[in-house]
Amino acid sequence: MKFNVSIPRLCRGIFLFPVFFVILSAEGMPPLSVAGPDVDRYAITEKTSMRQRINGRYQGFVYEETRGTLDRTESNSYEGIFYRLQSLTRDLQHVARLVNDMLDVRVTYDRSGIMHTEPDADYPQLRDFPTLPAKEVIPGESWIAEGVRVVDPLRNGGTRVPFLCEYTYTGTGDYAGEPAFIIKAQYAVRYKGGSDPYGDQDLIELHGRHLVDIYLPVDPLSRRKAFMRDVVDEQYQYTGGKSLERSGFILTWFDHFGFMDRQSAKDALIQAVKEKKIPEVEVEIKKEGVAVSFHNLRFYPDSSRLLPGEIERVGSIADILKQQEDRSFLVIGHTADVGSVESQMTLSVERAKEIVDLLVEKGIPAEKFLYRGVGGSQPIGPNDTEEGRALNRRVEIVILEH
Repeated sequence: MKFNVSIPRLCRGIFLFPVFFVILSAEGMPPLSVAGPDVDRYAITEKTSMRQRINGRYQGFVYEETRGTLDRTESNSYEGIFYRLQSLTRDLQHVARLVNDMLDVRVTYDRSGIMHTEPDADYPQLRDFPTLPAKEVIPGESWIAEGVRVVDPLRNGGTRVPFLCEYTYTGTGDYAGEPAFIIKAQYAVRYKGGSDPYGDQDLIELHGRHLVDIYLPVDPLSRRKAFMRDVVDEQYQYTGGKSLERSGFILTWFDHFGFMDRQSAKDALIQAVKEKKIPEVEVEIKKEGVAVSFHNLRFYPDSSRLLPGEIERVGSIADILKQQEDRSFLVIGHTADVGSVESQMTLSVERAKEIVDLLVEKGIPAEKFLYRGVGGSQPIGPNDTEEGRALNRRVEIVILEH
């Protein structure tokens, strides 16, 4: 069986992975084209689970997750928002996740298919990976291509590390119950301090190895377009004699899906809010999705606990959200600008989590929620009046695209 991939000139990087064309042929049979649809939007979910040692002492497991969507623009670049979720010491399932960072991502490609980002961009972590072969290959054949990995285990600023990767097409197998093409890749990372002027200036040296299994569904209409399992072993040296060792795996899923009709969703939400007679609620379209904002939420003083009357007001939105079966939700807590910035941020996170817990009690699965707090940094009213502070004490529930 032969495997051939023909890549459009602007479609060679990891973020354009759903846009590929596969031609499969067998002895004595004409080629069978299974060209993948040229999608305008898709989601990427990346989960990392690593054993970690600092200065030789075992620190346990570190679990990280980044997820987001990319949309094609009129200039054929891809843009989107990615959410970097809180690190955990173990992989917890079926829980709402705290958002640590929101990243604006934009990638473009030149005529040769090389990916371009802003020089100091920390995401995507892998660039020009995987690279598919430009000619027909059969099982067992290999090809070599360049790529870039961005590393930032201490969150001191991403460091770009170029590498040379060897790919081998091994044949077909099973992926998520469907036949898939399987490619194995391996590459080493080597870095000396100062090689990346935008990188972590405390990083002196890095060396490590990656072994990656790549699965491409044979069926081009498969909703899930690709999956990668990356087995990682990396060692870092920092100034001051600090060392860091990480070993484990990175799992990456690529999914394509349809656009949400934001205007129709907004209109339907406004109508549902009116029918349920939910007071002091605003519905608007935002960059992240369609937002439902509860204004003048009343909590116990200096607490994240809702007053009894507010529990019913917020909980009444649950039946409306349950109708968004294929979407997830971002809950954002806001406070008035009263007290220190640190106390505002802490309280806004706790209040966002309070709303999440209430909606989970109402029957919405916890894993559908992300949440974050922004303190008093995004006021919609003046903080020198009680009316303005009441407007600023609010929680937004954003219906995300995916």
